[in-house]
This record gives sequence, C-alpha cells and structure tokens, in this order.
Amino acid sequence: MTLAIEMKDVMKSFNEKTALRNVNIEVKQGEIFGFLGPSGSGKTTTVKILTSQLLHSVGTVRVLGKDITGPSSIDYKR
Repeated sequence: MTLAIEMKDVMKSFNEKTALRNVNIEVKQGEIFGFLGPSGSGKTTTVKILTSQLLHSVGTVRVLGKDITGPSSIDYKR
C-alpha cells in the first residue's frame, strides 16, 4: 500500500535556527493521524513543507508516493 504521507530524516533551518531535526512520519492511506505538540515544536513548519509552502533543507518528503520537492510540486498546491 502506498503511504499517503512519508517524511524521512527531514530537517529545516531558518538562518542559524533549526526548526525541524530528523523528522520521520509515515501515514497510511485511510489512516487518521493527529499532529500535536507544544508551541514552537515545528507543527506549522511541517505542514507548510507538506503543502509545498516551504522547502525543507534535508531529507525526503513524499505525498501519495510522489516526491514533492521537484518542479511537479505545483500539483499539490491545487
């Protein structure tokens, strides 16, 4: 089964501030997934990466098996 969301070893930095470090998430198709954490823990940054509003610094991000880092990521913004 194809994963709906897959993030492997994802990191995101803003200048010298690390917002995400080695994030790994797998969500199966049809699975209900909650995303909770304290203020400043990287929830918004993670969602923005998943929706192609931000590019991650390191790692792999796939939605429905497709890498969303490349030029085809515009399809996920619709």
